[in-house]
Amino acid sequence: MSTAPATAPAPERPLPIPTRESQPHWDGMREGRFMLQHCSGCGKVRHYPRPVCPHCFSMESAFKEAPTGGAIHTWTVCHHPFNFFFKAAAPYIVALVDMDAGVRVNAQLRGISEADLKIGKRVRLGFEPVNKEVTLPFFVSD
Repeated sequence: MSTAPATAPAPERPLPIPTRESQPHWDGMREGRFMLQHCSGCGKVRHYPRPVCPHCFSMESAFKEAPTGGAIHTWTVCHHPFNFFFKAAAPYIVALVDMDAGVRVNAQLRGISEADLKIGKRVRLGFEPVNKEVTLPFFVSD
């Protein structure tokens, strides 16, 4: 009697788990809007969202829509992904971007070859729906 070899389950994509503080940010992503937390005490942006302002220690905040443009600060080409889910996509580029809104965001960079990358290159944030609850950011050439 022969049995077919068991196949391993496909690796799952790691997804963020929104918190009470970050939920408006992720809701905005799902709606195609880049929502950033602003301190109600001193007005500074808190990114990634958190309960207490690191500048004035206020616990009050409001989310405001921010522009989606930015400039590449740095990048890395991932040949050996940290998670097996991304293995099929390797090599891929992850960029750290200085957003026009005054924060840095890291996300995958799409549609730009490694040869065309340079610090300061303009990019814009895109939105990738993953499921009903989660939409993830990525960058494309501006």
